[in-house]
Amino acid sequence: MPELDAVHVGDRLPAEHVTLHQGDLVRYAGASGDFNPLHWDPAVAAQVSPTGGVIAHGMLAMGHVSRLVTAWAGGPEHLRELGAAFRAPAPVGATLELGGEVVAVDPEERTATLRVWATLPDGAGVVDPRRSRAVVALG
Repeated sequence: MPELDAVHVGDRLPAEHVTLHQGDLVRYAGASGDFNPLHWDPAVAAQVSPTGGVIAHGMLAMGHVSRLVTAWAGGPEHLRELGAAFRAPAPVGATLELGGEVVAVDPEERTATLRVWATLPDGAGVVDPRRSRAVVALG
């Protein structure tokens, strides 16, 4: 867990990159119960997807962001809040850049608020960095 005096506004979490494979979408569908054909059926996705193909579940991208934040925070027990807004669809095969930046430190509560994101290579925010936040406890 990061120590209060070592965390400052503007600090960034180490970026990670994750590629979304069809198998990941299938496993996520099984775990979440979300079997929308938009996430697995190319014929359906071709008709209804904004990308013209299969897209990942938004919460799958958020799960990767959550993993990044909880690793930085020292474990899931240090996560106090996590909220996301989704802006862009993530096509299967896309590589997301995951990241976070400290935007506030509350010494009384011993917490840090982070702006978090998952973006496509063109910069589109799958997890929108303008409206997605995490709050973590500090040591």
